[in-house]
Amino acid sequence: MNRILVAVTAAGLLIACGDSLGPNNDEVVAALTFEVIEEFDTPEVFVPDTVRMHQQFPVVIRTYHGCRLEEGRSAVETDGLRATIIPYKSFLPSPNCPDFLAVPRRYVYMQFDERGLGTVTVIGLSTIRYPGEQADTILVMRRVVVR
Repeated sequence: MNRILVAVTAAGLLIACGDSLGPNNDEVVAALTFEVIEEFDTPEVFVPDTVRMHQQFPVVIRTYHGCRLEEGRSAVETDGLRATIIPYKSFLPSPNCPDFLAVPRRYVYMQFDERGLGTVTVIGLSTIRYPGEQADTILVMRRVVVR
């Protein structure tokens, strides 16, 4: 599988997201890496090598969150054989919470409705951020054969 990782600064690329906030003020774009700990500095995005047209398949994305963030929705947009996924975290306004790091794997189900070579792009952040904070944007692209 052809794997390409491109890191881009946040100023230019969270196109639909403005800064790290989602469409709702209580959401932030999820972190795909956690630059503070070396073992978590490589994004994990798994897409099957081959899928069937018109059948859903899972995209597995490792995301990170800490205190006051929990798993949120995933925005999926497809255009022919191109798909973009933006995972979000929901912000919980809580005055007291211990420091912790959660590293869940998120399953996003999607499908392609054409045959050919598909591209799945996942957009996320380089580290955990809260509303109003900035981080570098990461793009992770995976190719999939659609039969």
